[in-house]
Amino acid sequence: MLGRILVFLGGLLAVVLFSALLIPYFVDWTDFRRDFEDQASRILGKKVVVHGRVEARLLPFPSVTLHDVRAGTDADGSPLIQVARFSMDAELAPFLSGEARIFDMRIEEPKAKIRLLKDGTLDWMRGSRAEIPARTVVLESVQIEGGQIEFIDEQSGRNRVVTGLNADMSANSLAGPWKAEGRAAVDGHPGSFSLSSSEPDYANGRMGLRIRVVPDEHPVEVDLDGAIAATAGKPAYSGSFAFSFREDQKQKQQAGQSLFSSPRTRGSFELTNESVRIPSYRMELGGNENPYVVTGEATLDTGAKPEFLLTADGQQIDVNRFAPPVVQTGKTSRQPTASVRQRIEAFAAMVARIPVPPVPGKASISLPALVSDDTTIRDIRLDVRPDGSGWQVVNAVATLPGRTQLEAKGSLTLLDGPAFNGNLLVASNQPSGLANWLSGSVDPAIRQLNAAGFSADVSLTTLNQRFDNLELAIGDASLKGKLERRSDGKASNLSIDLAGNEIDLDALKALGSLALGDQVGSSVLDHRIDAKFKADRFNMAGVTANHVETAFTMAGGVLSLEKMTAGDIAGAEVKAKGQLQGSLLKYAGKGTVNLHATDMQPFFAMLQQKLPGHPFLSRLAASSPWYANSDLAMDVSVNSENGGANVAVSGTVNGSRLSAVAKMPDFLSITDDTAMSLEGVLKNQSTAILFGQAGLDPLPFDADGEGLLSVKLNGTLGSPVQTDIRFSTERTHFSMIGSFAVAAANFGEGSADLALESADIEPYLIMNAVGLPQLGGGMALKANGKMAVDAQKIAFSALGGQAGGNPFSGSLAFQRAAPHSVTGDLALRTVDLAWLGDAIYGPVIDPETGTLNAKPLAMPAFPQLKASLSLKAESFEAGPFGTVTGLSTKITHDDGNLALDDIAGTFMGGKLTGRLAMSTGEGAGIFRTKIAVNDANPESILWANANGPVATGRVAIDLTAESTGKSVGEILKSAGGSGEVRASGLVLKGLNPGAFPPILQAAEGLQQPIDAPKVRPLVDQSLWQGEIPLGNVALPFTLNGGALHFQNLRAGIDPVTLTGEATVDIAASTVNGDLDLIFNPGTEVVAGAEPSLRLNYNGPLAAPALTTDVSALGNYLSLRAFEKERRRVEAMQASVLEKQRLRRETALYRSQAAERQAEKERVEAEAKAKAEEEARLKAAADERLRQEKEQQERLQQQQQQQQQQQQQQQPVPERQSTPALTVPPTEDAIRQLAPENAPANP
Repeated sequence: MLGRILVFLGGLLAVVLFSALLIPYFVDWTDFRRDFEDQASRILGKKVVVHGRVEARLLPFPSVTLHDVRAGTDADGSPLIQVARFSMDAELAPFLSGEARIFDMRIEEPKAKIRLLKDGTLDWMRGSRAEIPARTVVLESVQIEGGQIEFIDEQSGRNRVVTGLNADMSANSLAGPWKAEGRAAVDGHPGSFSLSSSEPDYANGRMGLRIRVVPDEHPVEVDLDGAIAATAGKPAYSGSFAFSFREDQKQKQQAGQSLFSSPRTRGSFELTNESVRIPSYRMELGGNENPYVVTGEATLDTGAKPEFLLTADGQQIDVNRFAPPVVQTGKTSRQPTASVRQRIEAFAAMVARIPVPPVPGKASISLPALVSDDTTIRDIRLDVRPDGSGWQVVNAVATLPGRTQLEAKGSLTLLDGPAFNGNLLVASNQPSGLANWLSGSVDPAIRQLNAAGFSADVSLTTLNQRFDNLELAIGDASLKGKLERRSDGKASNLSIDLAGNEIDLDALKALGSLALGDQVGSSVLDHRIDAKFKADRFNMAGVTANHVETAFTMAGGVLSLEKMTAGDIAGAEVKAKGQLQGSLLKYAGKGTVNLHATDMQPFFAMLQQKLPGHPFLSRLAASSPWYANSDLAMDVSVNSENGGANVAVSGTVNGSRLSAVAKMPDFLSITDDTAMSLEGVLKNQSTAILFGQAGLDPLPFDADGEGLLSVKLNGTLGSPVQTDIRFSTERTHFSMIGSFAVAAANFGEGSADLALESADIEPYLIMNAVGLPQLGGGMALKANGKMAVDAQKIAFSALGGQAGGNPFSGSLAFQRAAPHSVTGDLALRTVDLAWLGDAIYGPVIDPETGTLNAKPLAMPAFPQLKASLSLKAESFEAGPFGTVTGLSTKITHDDGNLALDDIAGTFMGGKLTGRLAMSTGEGAGIFRTKIAVNDANPESILWANANGPVATGRVAIDLTAESTGKSVGEILKSAGGSGEVRASGLVLKGLNPGAFPPILQAAEGLQQPIDAPKVRPLVDQSLWQGEIPLGNVALPFTLNGGALHFQNLRAGIDPVTLTGEATVDIAASTVNGDLDLIFNPGTEVVAGAEPSLRLNYNGPLAAPALTTDVSALGNYLSLRAFEKERRRVEAMQASVLEKQRLRRETALYRSQAAERQAEKERVEAEAKAKAEEEARLKAAADERLRQEKEQQERLQQQQQQQQQQQQQQQPVPERQSTPALTVPPTEDAIRQLAPENAPANP
């Protein structure tokens, strides 16, 4: 509605302004008023009439003044808006850009009439829509003086009048936003106001509007911030509001203000003509730091039937803030806790003081909390209606301490004593908190509950309480039934009949005490009780029984258990009946208990949990699987005047026949001097079951036949009791006789004599998971000793006996605390290295193949053992390495690692020292050792020939080795290390250092070719007799791949030098080596060959096979023979050439003689002689050439044959020598003897 008024004024302004601008162009001034009215009516949508004069000018600035302007017409003919005088001044320059800027506007005595029709619409909303250039007009200052607005409400008949309206306004445009500040009076109540608006949202028909109203009559301020809209012609204004009281400076500085001073309210509102609706509000009272807050809603129906509804949800109220200070009357400031009865009586007295209205109605109260002293009641909601002399509780809800929900419906009577009849529900999510509030203390049974509550049809008075259709929830339990307590002021009877899924007797008793108004545990047992319970689960003293049905009465100090059946008490079926009467000083009773259980583990665990802690109970619970299928009968009798308590037990336990009797004269006053006795016998065909029932943890593996276990204890609880424990079968007998403590603090401590004899102890070791290496062959055992047990250790002393024929003695101590380390000393006849290897690596020898095990390593035999022992042994078997006698060492074992330190003993007649370690980890084994042997005789590990051991002397050995592998075979094959053998006085037997000369002499008669078959007999005749004294020799070696490698060995004496190398395979105990004997040839040196023999030893280390390689010696002899033949051929060639020379000389001489003879006959026979000479010379030359050629061919054939023989035997450097002519040429001599040169005959 306010928007319409503002639009009208703005539209009127726009029309006047633009008309003033156009005045100079109008020639007919008489039409100006009419044109102005027409334009204004069209733009505003209402009929506009100017009844007064019009004044306008352009210079020095545009200015227009209108008198008596009226717009619209009401139903009675009066104008809707009437302005006595309207004037404004504008700036000229902005008009050039199409904008109208009004810097001063004055509206005097405006009057507006707003009528709300019966249908709820405004008459202003009817008619044509205004069309104004709202965004081109800027209002810098608008002054309204003497304004009046009349609001006529035809729906309710009530009118409102705003008078004395004076305001200063401004707007950036006619569309807004608008700002205004001023004063006015509403129905004669003056005040100031301010408002601001946003631009209209024509699409949604809304306009933001913020209003601040400050009335003069009340020191309050009201701020409205929302949007005004018209839906279907009906105006509505909604948004948020703030309401606060104004304070002067003195009030702001005043301290200790009242809680109800300076209320501050905020919320939302919806304002229509039909109602004023506040959907939500928040009122804050008091200081800003800790105000009291009230929230709610309010509605004022202003229709034909006015009705007011107000709901208030208050914040927590601390009553102590309004109460006077408490005067302390005692020595302390502690206030006594009020009982349930006192609280109920105080509440009833308070309610009784509230007058009951005589007319019908409804009262509703909602508070988040009410705090008073130790009580905090939360979420209070109470809906009640008056009902005669009391109240009809329609709904009562509250959250009591302990997160307890209380709901009640019914009739509350206040006259003649308070009484309540109706339905009551109490549900607590923290029963301990509720109990502490009600009684000032918390029963332990209630403290364990996470929830508790009940619902019932109740009839409650001060003397009698009856709960019908009772549904009781205690924790997870849900019970149904009834409960009634009746009292005549002297005696009380309590009747209980409950059935459900679970009953907790301790919690039920404690909650019953709360419900009955008694202090916890004070008087429930003072009632005569008649109880029947039936539940799927029954809890009593922390013990849970399933499928329980019981009936009992208690009166006059007599508890009579008519029957009690429990289908499952910790897994056991129990039936009992009996009677107990008297007091703690004088009592008597008897009863029977039958127990049957398939699995005793839950039952023993329950005993361990509920009875005082004792190691026996812990061991019993741990051994519970051996007590399966128990069927026991117990006869119990108690009498303070005759024997105290006696229990006789008989039955079967996991096949064991049990018979036991226990006596305790004074079981109600147990002290250290309390006497006790126990005798028990167990028989079973299975020895494993007997061991398990005795507290051990055996494997399901039987050792012998039927066994008998007996126990006898006799003494007092505070001192060690005489103990006799025996176990026997046909083949095994054990006894332990001594004294041991039975008190929990030192249970089991004492001493005893032990004796054990068994034809075969291995089954018992296997049964008790003692996996000694190399089990399976049976082992007889006979041992005795003494045992002493204290808090730290179990000590065995004076041990003696034999195991498997191996005598032993010593002492051992086992620590009782983890890791249960073992210390002591042992002396044995024999210790086997392979047995120790089995303990770490698993089987060292594969039983299937008899060789080193190639399978993956097994787990150590004693993975958890931590031991440190001093060990002595007459002999220590080291497998292929021999035997060490007189061994002493310190052996340690920890986490699967075994070490022998400070090893000392005798090996091969010498002194052995060192250490050895074996370990496993992550599937791999590790072996380390460092051994030193001094002054040892190696003959025991060397093989022998026809002359005795192959070598004699004394040796010292140093060895350092390490190996890893995933199997025993791999550990040995991957062994690596190094060492040295130092021999002194070393003599090699069976070898002749002077064998070369006889061999050389015998080889003179050999014919080519000279090969091994011809040479070997010569060697065998001369080599194998004698010895080679080598003296001191150092033989270094390396260990690699599980074998000892001797390389580049060299030693010798003058006639012969020895070189060699050898490999000793430790795993296979084999040797493969070569020994080269290189003889000194002296003057018989042959280039390219040397006289040597190779002896090859291959095979088992104890007796390797010997092969002799004589090829090098054969090559030497063959090459030597070849050299001799070559020299013979060269001599023969020289002789042949000499003969040829002489032959040529003879021929020459004869030719010369013939020539001289022919000279004489030359004349006669010159031609014939010449021809004959030429023929002769030619023949002689041919003959000479033929002979030389034949000789060359013969020599070449001999050389080729010798080369072929040498290649077949052993190639030797060929040294060719061409036959040389030893006779100098005789050409000159021959030429001198020629016939033509012969001297003339005298």
